[in-house]
Amino acid sequence: MLRLFFGFFLLFSLYACSNSESVFDAVQNRPGIANITLVASVNGIGDNSYNDQILAGLFRFNEDSGVPFRLLQPESMDEADSLVQAWLKENADTDSSLLILASSAYAGLAQKLDIRFSGDGNKVLLFEADSAGFPQDVYSFSIDRYGASYLSGAILGINPCMILAAAPGFASLETSIDGFRKGYDVHKTIADTLGVDYLTYNENDETAFNNIEFAYVATFSITNYILDADRPSAIFPLLGGAIKGVRRALIDYPNTGHFMIGMDVDQSGVLPKVPFTLVIDIKGIVIRYLEEWALGKDWPRFRSFGLGDGAASIVFNKNFDDTKEFEARYEKYYDEAVREEARHAKK
Repeated sequence: MLRLFFGFFLLFSLYACSNSESVFDAVQNRPGIANITLVASVNGIGDNSYNDQILAGLFRFNEDSGVPFRLLQPESMDEADSLVQAWLKENADTDSSLLILASSAYAGLAQKLDIRFSGDGNKVLLFEADSAGFPQDVYSFSIDRYGASYLSGAILGINPCMILAAAPGFASLETSIDGFRKGYDVHKTIADTLGVDYLTYNENDETAFNNIEFAYVATFSITNYILDADRPSAIFPLLGGAIKGVRRALIDYPNTGHFMIGMDVDQSGVLPKVPFTLVIDIKGIVIRYLEEWALGKDWPRFRSFGLGDGAASIVFNKNFDDTKEFEARYEKYYDEAVREEARHAKK
């Protein structure tokens, strides 16, 4: 009961405090005392998806280990930079502190990070980076969505499809688009060409991932004016938190016959118009890294996770009208998708 109350208290604090404020201040910056600081993506917490699953992983580790953590939610990249510099100063004399940079957008901050200003033994973990080319004691991983996206495209090859992405220029999004397009084009049974559109064409525009209204308007336009009203079609959204706009549009206009693919966290209970979700087990990855850190295990400088090791997977929605044909195509093309993921990783 105490843990349940504690969890509610933290979640209440998360939304009651200013975005940059710590919601867990039991962290002690002293030598020999383990502590964790999470710098969440800009305005990312509260998306009921990827970012909230990162936080869920930290809660789970805290419950199991008792290691305290602090959550920082910047409102801008400049504020994130200031928070990272403050962490370096606060931990100048510690030796067991971990800084988590939970967004690929922080790669630039990590690249210029001089961990020597922090205490010996401290570490930095960067999420969704695509290489190991960072300073000493800065570790990184990526989740390769190519295989799961390839498999999604192969599954949906019986329907017209449209990819709706946040903005061009993000490597993870372009990888997903390339994978989906390859799987779709190789295994489609219809003559339709895959459509791709963005909420904004400003390259590397992080704000697009939180632009729910743009996603709503784009989905309305796609379902009512672009896709054929007489043929059920799929939207493959690569939008981060802005996916809420797609869901809301499909709820507000339920008679179009079109549907969306869920992303990151199983969407089966959120919307019936989701035949399956491309699930990312970011919670499991967070727990794995933290457990290794607590045991003193060495991390590789860089890791890549994906469909082949279960970090990305497809989960079907039993509440959807009929997923039998989709599930049959999943079984048919799964092994091929794993091979394609491995082939793509070698490029």
